[in-house]
Amino acid sequence: MLRTVKWLILCTIAFITICNVWIVATTHHGIVEDSRQLTGAEVGLVFGTSQHQVNGTSNPFFFNRVESAKQLLSTGKVEQLVLSGSKDSIYYDEAEAMKVALIDQGIDPELLILDKYGNRTIESLSRLKNVYGYDQCILITQEYHAYRCLFIAEKMGLHAQCFVAKTPDKKSHLWALLRELLARTKAVIDLYILSDDLK
Repeated sequence: MLRTVKWLILCTIAFITICNVWIVATTHHGIVEDSRQLTGAEVGLVFGTSQHQVNGTSNPFFFNRVESAKQLLSTGKVEQLVLSGSKDSIYYDEAEAMKVALIDQGIDPELLILDKYGNRTIESLSRLKNVYGYDQCILITQEYHAYRCLFIAEKMGLHAQCFVAKTPDKKSHLWALLRELLARTKAVIDLYILSDDLK
């Protein structure tokens, strides 16, 4: 019994490792830190996250994504932004929060498209293609998340680059980075085993 448990643990670790190496190795070429290296696209997709951390302080992931999105609009790298995130209630609406933050920085609201049903990365990308009709885009998120975004986008037939927003100090956000290792594994399962999210 103990040998079986050890074997299952080793297999699980191996599968997680393979999924992560596969995703990073096949997508790193599409990650861009300097906006001048972007080819440009009609639309940029900003992935939602909470405006505040659990302790009530401002979430740097959120504000760094907003700042990067503003930069792409200001430099003409994208013509519009799709703000995609979850909405649990009138008190938690990631897309609306991004809209307010961008308008506060002088962005024309006519350039902002709100997608309030982007509860998961794979759903945000699927809706970008199947609901809003885009097949080319620039993705906006932090680097650790960018690899999975590009991996999913490629599988869906989206032509994408990812402009990475500044990542906060890794030591203080280690949990988010560790969680991403499992999220990448889940993405492989969704795309190559379940496949339903591609429809």
